[in-house]
Amino acid sequence: MAETDRAGADAVLLPGELPPRRRIFTNRNLRMGSISAIGFDMDHTLAVYNVENFSRLCFEMALERLVSDRGYPESILTVPWQPDAAIRGLVVDKKLGNLLKIDGHGHITRARHGNQFLDRDERRGAYPRGRTRIGTPRYRVFDTLFDLPEGSLYTVLVEQVARGDLVLRVSFRRLYDDIRETVDTLHADGTLKARITADLGTYFIRDPDLVPTLERFQAAGKRLFLLTNSEVEYTGAVMQHLVGGAPGAWEGLFDLIVCAAGKPGFFLERGPGQAVQPDLHPLLPARRANAYVGGDCFHLERLLDASGDGILYFGDHTYGDILRSKKSVGWRTAMIVPEIETEVANLTPLRGAWQELNALEEQLEDLVEARDQARSAGAAHAATLALLERRLGDALGRRARLQRQLRAVFNPYWESLFREGRAPSRFGQQIMEFACIYTSRVSNFLGYPADKFFSRPLEVLPHERWALPET
Repeated sequence: MAETDRAGADAVLLPGELPPRRRIFTNRNLRMGSISAIGFDMDHTLAVYNVENFSRLCFEMALERLVSDRGYPESILTVPWQPDAAIRGLVVDKKLGNLLKIDGHGHITRARHGNQFLDRDERRGAYPRGRTRIGTPRYRVFDTLFDLPEGSLYTVLVEQVARGDLVLRVSFRRLYDDIRETVDTLHADGTLKARITADLGTYFIRDPDLVPTLERFQAAGKRLFLLTNSEVEYTGAVMQHLVGGAPGAWEGLFDLIVCAAGKPGFFLERGPGQAVQPDLHPLLPARRANAYVGGDCFHLERLLDASGDGILYFGDHTYGDILRSKKSVGWRTAMIVPEIETEVANLTPLRGAWQELNALEEQLEDLVEARDQARSAGAAHAATLALLERRLGDALGRRARLQRQLRAVFNPYWESLFREGRAPSRFGQQIMEFACIYTSRVSNFLGYPADKFFSRPLEVLPHERWALPET
């Protein structure tokens, strides 16, 4: 979205005045005053994609390539695009042709084959242990928004096979690998990016608060760097579109620019990379001799005179941006999760229902315990048992109605990106473990002081809710 939620470009709003969807959420205390350098990924971080338009383009181009380059029947060109078929954090089971949703404890909670979900018995038959080792070649995780077209394409083609409308001479594993390799080729050979750069306004959403946010960081004495896997030409075209002004003037927002970084390998020792030749690329002219191709994080730290927890890095990729920068070199991490805006905006009007459901869950635990005690007490407590059974039935009915009300605002197939039932989803758990802070877009920082101390909320353990009822 291009609109701004601020009263004016220089306004500093109190956190309580910020719309919930534009707030910053804290997993680990972070004192911005101790940060000397701030880095940013570009795609889906500084650059806000129109995900629907991009995903559909990628979906359609991949279909065409499957037919022209890999011999798939032309009939697949008419399969419908399903924008809701996949969300981040899902896992592809290439052997059985399923998409899986996994909770934060590693249990498979949903499995979808084409358009049909496996029921509990089918799911347990396919995955008898409940948990699975997704690090094996059989599985692939959708870590980024770039993965969503693959999920939609795999879903519709598996559904075609399941209905008998498509006869494949390859396995489900080969089908997914063909899709994955085709999408990779579209990125690598430049054809997808050529279509995007020819119509940047269709595929990117310009955020009027982005430049003021970066300028505020600069005014606070932070050294800023851009660290992206995108090539020089694409980086220049996208950043020029987002920032505007004279060609290449956007470079002035950064002390250092690294393109084609090759993350996550960038966080291993590889050398300094190559300097971008000045004035070779009109939209990334490198006139300040501060732009490089490739290299490693150790060269970057030397150039910026900053290291470890003095660096805060913004990214959208759980593994390539957040986990590796945190685990390998100790940078602080800020994860950009654009989906927050939709989920929080939809949930905010239902805050009362959410709170009622949480209270009801605790009440149900008490009712079940009381019911079980009454049962064990025998016939003398038959009247009490009947009363408890009625109250329990009423509470279960109310819970079901509240759950349906809340589910209706999420993805129609997979529900919340961040949650699975009462537990976090695998994706939600990773955000809590690896991201110091997370938010929907970089410009949300404009609503906070540049030296803000982000303090994590009190985490209440299950046994503590009895001692701390006010929580």
